[in-house]
Amino acid sequence: MIISIEDRKVEHIKIAAREDAEEGSTLFDEVQLIHNAMPGFDYDEVDSSIQLFGKTLSTPLLVGAITGGTELSGKINTMFAEAVERFGLGMYVGSQRIAIEKPETRWTFSVIKEKAPTALKIANIGAPQISRLDEGKVLEWVNNAVDMIDASAVAIHLNPAQEVFQPEGEPWFRGVVEKVRYISRSINKPVVVKEVGNGISREVAIALAGSGIAAIDVGGVGGTSFIKIEAERWHRNDVGELSKVFQGWGIPTAISICEVKSAFRGIILASGGIRSGLDGAKALSLGASAFSMSRPFLVSALQGRDQLLQLMERTIKEFKISMFLTGSRQVSDLANAPLVLGPTIINWLSQRGIRCR
Repeated sequence: MIISIEDRKVEHIKIAAREDAEEGSTLFDEVQLIHNAMPGFDYDEVDSSIQLFGKTLSTPLLVGAITGGTELSGKINTMFAEAVERFGLGMYVGSQRIAIEKPETRWTFSVIKEKAPTALKIANIGAPQISRLDEGKVLEWVNNAVDMIDASAVAIHLNPAQEVFQPEGEPWFRGVVEKVRYISRSINKPVVVKEVGNGISREVAIALAGSGIAAIDVGGVGGTSFIKIEAERWHRNDVGELSKVFQGWGIPTAISICEVKSAFRGIILASGGIRSGLDGAKALSLGASAFSMSRPFLVSALQGRDQLLQLMERTIKEFKISMFLTGSRQVSDLANAPLVLGPTIINWLSQRGIRCR
C-alpha cells in the first residue's frame, strides 16, 4: 500500500527507534586504539574542537540526518537544534524534499535556524530527486534547502538500497554524478555526498573525486538498516523474505572510511552505527574528520529533552577521554594514534589492495 510522504516519515521514525532496526557490524570492534599510560599533558588540556565548513565545533560530533516534515519531526528537530547550539556541535537535517514540495511543512526544518543560529547546519536532498530535475530546477531545490535552515553546507544522499525496497521507492540514479558536479560548481556552499547505511566504496569515491565536492560521508553498515525498515513497511511476506537476503548488505563503516580515504583527498565524515565517543575516536583514527550519530539521538529525544542532553554530554566526554588515553592533545593527533586492526579488516583491505594508514 502506497501512503503519503508525511505518514512515511512517521513510520520511519517509529521503526528506526526500535532495537531491531539495526543490522550488521561497523567493525569498530576490530579497531583497537593503543593505550598511552603517559599522555604527557593534563586531561583539561585536551582540545577537542575542530573547524568544519567554516564553523567551529567544540567536538567533531554531529547529529545525523534523521527527520523533518511532520509535527513529530518538528518537535524532534527543535530538541536537536537546541542541543547542538548548547554544546557547540553540528547537525544534518533529514531529506528536505517534503518541505520543498509541501511548503506547509517547511517550519519543521526552519525551526532549526531559529533554535540553532550559530551551529553548523547541513541541508539534505536526495540523489534520486536531483537526477530527474533539469539544472535550473536543481539549483532552485538546493537554494531552497539552504535558505530553509541557513545551512553552511549541502548534503546529497545516496540511498539505492533503500529506494529498491521502499514501497514508494524511486531508484533513479542515472546522471547523478553529473548533477553532483553541476551543483558543486554552481553554489557557494560545500557539498557533501553521503550514504544512508550501506557504505561508500573506493570506486564511488573515485567517481566523486573529480566532481568538486568538499566531503564524503561514508554512511556505512552497522547501524540503522533502511532495507529492514522499508521491508517492515511493506507488511508483505515476500518482500520480507527478499529483504533478508540483503540485510547486512554493504560496507562496514570502519572499512568504508578506509575505502574512501584511498581515493578521495577531501573531508571524510563517518556515520553508520557509531554508538559512542570511543567509536568516533576510532573513526577519526582511520581517517575521518568528524562523526555523526543518528539512532541514539533519536531514541533519547523521544524519551525527552533531558535524556538527549545527557547522551550528548556523555558522548562528548567519551570522545575527550579517548583522546586523552591515546595521547592525542588535539583532534588531528588521532590520525597518528597507534592502533591494531582485526582480521576481517586486514583481510578486506589486503584483497582490495587498500592501505588505510
